Amino acid sequence: MQLDADTRFSAAAGGVGRYFADAAGLANSAVSSLQSAIVAVCNRELERIKDSTQRLAVILTRTPDRIEVVMKRRAIGDSGKEEQGTIPGVDRVQHETQAEMEITRLTKYVGEQVSAG
Repeated sequence: MQLDADTRFSAAAGGVGRYFADAAGLANSAVSSLQSAIVAVCNRELERIKDSTQRLAVILTRTPDRIEVVMKRRAIGDSGKEEQGTIPGVDRVQHETQAEMEITRLTKYVGEQVSAG
């Protein structure tokens, strides 16, 4: 999806993540946590867009072992210097800059890794 620089659109990405998590059989608390994480990170990324013609690209992918949410926007200043970290509701957070684009990737593992925890 391509989101205009308006945080009200973050709920759409969160809803898709919620659907994927529910379809993967995650517990209700994990589903809600993932949705909240997606909305929060989308909001943060949308707030960093300073030019109203720019958009945030959000790509949600579900595979048998994980749900990935990739957010891409044009890089501005030093914003690519973020540290890798943790966000409640996701298992892995990655930030990188490629070809003047800021990329944030959230990964939630599902399947056997979920039932082991």
